[in-house]
Parts: sequence; C-alpha cells; structure tokens
Amino acid sequence: MTKPTPRLPHQTDDIFLTDGGTETWLMYKRGFEIPEFSAFHLLNDQRSAVALREYYLAFASIAVKLGTPFIFDSLTYRASRDWGALLGYSANALAEMNHKCFELYRECAAEAGLTAENTVISGCIGPKGDAYRTNQNLTPESAEAYHSEQIETFKAAGADIVTALTLNTTDEAIGIAKASAQAGIPSVISFTIEKDCRLRSGETLKQAIEMVDAATSNGPAYYMINCSHPVDFGPALGNEPWANRIRGLRANASSLDHGTLCQLGHLEEGNPDELANQYVDIRAAHPTMNVFGGCCGTDYIHVEKIGRALLAAA
Repeated sequence: MTKPTPRLPHQTDDIFLTDGGTETWLMYKRGFEIPEFSAFHLLNDQRSAVALREYYLAFASIAVKLGTPFIFDSLTYRASRDWGALLGYSANALAEMNHKCFELYRECAAEAGLTAENTVISGCIGPKGDAYRTNQNLTPESAEAYHSEQIETFKAAGADIVTALTLNTTDEAIGIAKASAQAGIPSVISFTIEKDCRLRSGETLKQAIEMVDAATSNGPAYYMINCSHPVDFGPALGNEPWANRIRGLRANASSLDHGTLCQLGHLEEGNPDELANQYVDIRAAHPTMNVFGGCCGTDYIHVEKIGRALLAAA
C-alpha cells in the first residue's frame, strides 16, 4: 500500500505549525547540557531522549488539537559532518543518528494522532559553521558538496522536505538549494537577519532572496525567517513580489540581539501573547505566509498561542 503523501506548505494556503527553540528548551527548561549545541546527540541518553519525546509530542498534540498539519523539524540542525566529528561520530554513525531523529518524529506523530497527510518530516540543516559568524570561505560549490551528504541521508530516511535554518550567507543558501534539487527533495531556505535588517554577509533580505532565486532558477520551494524577532525582521519585509516567496516565521521570543542572548546565561521567554499578536499582524500584511513556529526562547506554549491567534484571525 502506498504511503499517503503529506501536503506541503507551498502546495496549499492552510496554516502549518512547527516546533520552537529546541536547544533553549532543553537547556533552560530541562537542565541538559548540549555539547556543540547538537541536540540530536541527546538521543543517546535515556533521560534526555525522554525529554525530547515529551517536547515533540507536545507540539504534535497541539497541531492535532488545533486541526493543523505539523512539520517535525530542528533536531538534526547540527547532525552534519563537521559538527558530528566534534562529538566523535563517524560518517555511518552520524547517518544512523539522522535516521534515529526521523524515527522519533514518526513515533510522536503516531502517539499524538496526527494523520499521515498532516505529518511533514523535515530534514533540518544548520550552517556549516557558527550561525552568528560569517563563513567567508564557503562558496556555493563547497556548500553544495558539504550539505549534500546530510541531504542524501535525509532522502534515504524518507524526508518530505529539507529546511535550512539560521543561514547568514547567500552562498551557503545557494549550495543547499542546489544539493536539495539534485536529491529531488523540496528545499526551504530560512535566513536570520541582524538589527540592521541585513544578513551577516551584508545583503538585505530582498537581495538575498533574489540572489538565491537567480542562482538556482527559483530552486527553493519557499523562504523563511528564523532566529530574529518581529521588531527586527518586520521592517525588512516589503510588499514587492519577492516578499511573497517568504512563507514561514520562526521568531525568537526576545528582541535582544544575538550576541547578548548568547551571553545571558538564562532564558528569555518574552511575552507569548504579544508575540502571537505580532504574528497575526505580519500575516495580515503578508497572507501567503502559512508556516509558523518559534526559535530561541520559545516552546509549545508560544506556538499554541500563535496557532490559536492565527486561526482566530483567519
């Protein structure tokens, strides 16, 4: 029997929910240390694996309650070659961990009661280097070669889509989009922008999207913004055609800049109700957006409030 194919965000106007700030939840809400900020590694410990199941099950249950599809994402953010090597993983062992993450997603979907049509398995990719530094030596070609390894693993594991989060250079985005196209999996490119409304590499959001589209023949299925706050990325959104390529938001709970957030030593959860209202305002101005989750400082409380507010407004 053929497995039902889930709807993907760029194929419908329906609202999709996804998860929040996985690492900040694990660190500050459950007290786990995350070596190299690599959450996938915690699946090797029984106690932290139970916490990860709790985390994804909570989000999936919210999607069931609200009647939306859910995109399982984020756990493989640093499950690529260089980050895996820092934790002592061989290529084969790292591939096994990527598969293990997908197995957790599917188990949580089944336990929560998500239908196959409403369950989207995303292969999440993070930057090759630090998301808050410019990887100047990474070209589109080297990025494609590097990320194609993890993308091929996603393909073998049955990913529905590839989502690259927290990208700060167009070159890396181009490489990931090309590697995904080569593997035959739709790609999503999510940029993070700084207080000056630009990527760390200097481009405006408009310039970044237009550059990636031009270099890949509109390769990405859509774009997102993550690891920024609405007060920062809101002004970067225009009403020109390029902005319609953005279909998703995963905002930080706090408007503090990246450097400050990294040095605080405690969780900044912001105001979930205020954040939900900001999402509603942004979607009212950009109705093609239909993928919503959170990033640093957010969890299922934020995402449920966001989902309820958006559905009520719709």
